[in-house]
Amino acid sequence: MKKCQIDNCFNPVFSHGYCQRHGYLRTDKKNMPVQARRIRLSDYSFGFEDQLTLFDWLWENAKDVCGRVFCEFTGEGLNQFYNTSLYYNCFAHVLPKGRYTYFKLNPANIKIVFPEFHRIIDQGSRDKRLEHPLWKWELWDAKVVEMKEQYLKYKQENKLP
Repeated sequence: MKKCQIDNCFNPVFSHGYCQRHGYLRTDKKNMPVQARRIRLSDYSFGFEDQLTLFDWLWENAKDVCGRVFCEFTGEGLNQFYNTSLYYNCFAHVLPKGRYTYFKLNPANIKIVFPEFHRIIDQGSRDKRLEHPLWKWELWDAKVVEMKEQYLKYKQENKLP
């Protein structure tokens, strides 16, 4: 069995004398995969290093004059969740961060919500929404449409794929 051309590499040859690990060293260009241009998401961080910093900033800016935070969609007070395991469940991405990666750290894309509301918008069904008729589902849905428009505009302005 042929071995890789690289010193101290004993992997079997995959192509043109190199193993899969060292295939990038091939000098011929035929059938070489085109490397995709990687986009650094840190360039699109909206001034925040990570989600935790963003969440803390949003919480501080959401406080009223008495230091209370309320969900705009349910009207529920949220201070009871501060410094608990449910604290981070109070922050919902309007556009999912997996599909809309450039808006992961956009403060406009994150709303402070009641944890049950967050669970229903992420994993719930229409029936679960009907169990809470006083909650403002139409306001949430309008926000989703608005953020999708902003996302498309943002991608066009920044020439993103």
